[in-house]
Amino acid sequence: MKFSKSIVELIKERTSRRTYDSNLLEEGAKKSMSKFLKFDDIKSPFREEAGKCRFELVAVPEFDPKEKRKLGTYGLIKGAQEFIVGAVERSPYAKEHFGFLMEYLIFAATDMGLGTCWLGGTFNRGLFGSKINVKPEEIVPAITPIGTYPEKRRLKERVVRKVVKADQRLPWNQLFFKGDWDTPLNQDAIGQYATLLEMVRLGPSAGNKQSWRILKESNREIYHFYHLEFEGNYRPFPPLDIGIVVCHWDLTAEELGVVGKWVFNQPEMISRGLTYTITWMGE
Repeated sequence: MKFSKSIVELIKERTSRRTYDSNLLEEGAKKSMSKFLKFDDIKSPFREEAGKCRFELVAVPEFDPKEKRKLGTYGLIKGAQEFIVGAVERSPYAKEHFGFLMEYLIFAATDMGLGTCWLGGTFNRGLFGSKINVKPEEIVPAITPIGTYPEKRRLKERVVRKVVKADQRLPWNQLFFKGDWDTPLNQDAIGQYATLLEMVRLGPSAGNKQSWRILKESNREIYHFYHLEFEGNYRPFPPLDIGIVVCHWDLTAEELGVVGKWVFNQPEMISRGLTYTITWMGE
């Protein structure tokens, strides 16, 4: 299913929204979103290595009053009346697959003028999972509110964005490398791939940690995707972050006509606290 806007435009436009207008989705928007939830023509590169993934729209009015007090968003989300809730079967690439597909849904919402916000830690998994009848073999890695939003952000939302430096991204020389981890990649020497990497750089991530790192082979258009290894609260999230930026790369490559394929082909080199995930091989 195609968007009405350029994916490059949508990536630049998308921003986390934590305050909503307290309205349910209009029927037309709900129908359109329901079509996207089916994933008729989206092929995640992790699909062969991951279990089945599914998403549903869940409306807050469906919760009883006691449940509403236990949503677990701790005041970070205000006014949201509907959420996209997803579940994926446990598998080695479950979170990467989930991240790819949910970011696609977030682009669909952005294209419709709706707000979203990745929630990976601040929500009640059991409660939201029960609304989509989550199975024992499934996990619920993240959810997002979805809806219309006021133009002006409330004070608490502005403070949160300032704390996590939401409008800032790391520079190229800290994210993208060529040949080894000591040589930053020169964006002026890689043609259209510079746009793909910039769309990766703009990707959202848990706590804006930007856990992804990409290593380009010296003489070939081959790009290896890694993520940083965290301990503590952020440990579960880098695989989701990788799924998100792989979605950015994949959709941008399709739009620009950059031909290649995804493979699992880990280079033989010291990773320096990084975990290998997947490789893009340009043709």
